[in-house]
Amino acid sequence: MVSNGGRDPDGSARMLSRWTFEYAPAREFVENHLKGRVLNACAGRTKLDHVAEIVRNDLNPERDADTHFDVAEISNHFEPQSFDTVVFDPPFDQKQAETKYDGLHAKNVYAALRCFNELVRPGGAVICFGWNSWGMRSFDAFEREETRLLQRGPIHRDVIITVDRRTMGSLVETEAVAKADGGRTLQPGADREDSDSR
Repeated sequence: MVSNGGRDPDGSARMLSRWTFEYAPAREFVENHLKGRVLNACAGRTKLDHVAEIVRNDLNPERDADTHFDVAEISNHFEPQSFDTVVFDPPFDQKQAETKYDGLHAKNVYAALRCFNELVRPGGAVICFGWNSWGMRSFDAFEREETRLLQRGPIHRDVIITVDRRTMGSLVETEAVAKADGGRTLQPGADREDSDSR
């Protein structure tokens, strides 16, 4: 858990704003988890520091990014399992998109997560930011590695960061597990125990 407030080394106030990675604790957390080839799926204006390639995607065509795809369809534009890390920091809701990001946001967050399931290599990770801790729970190939709370104060919701790692070797293995489990798949909002009891 990281409390909001304080000051950065240069003396500026340390506050979590709409540009998540300008907030030092968020940026440091993510940069410490970056491995291999990275997709920053909703890059915004901040560039992360990493020794390997970072593909910066942003829906806004005016942003300085490598690509401008809707994350709900991003797997159509890259080879399967072509990234080691995906960073997903979208607008967290419609109101936030309208007031802070020119109304631009992913058409379908679950579709974006499904794309990341296709794009991440075995051993790779998806780092998600949002109001909830769901992350990649809908996909059996992933296991939760870490959850971090960024506190924003007594009247604001915490920002939740999840790190989920792909532990199964291939999409074929993932499909085989789903078939062995009777073809059931978890949907966002479904409870894993409830799903297993049906």
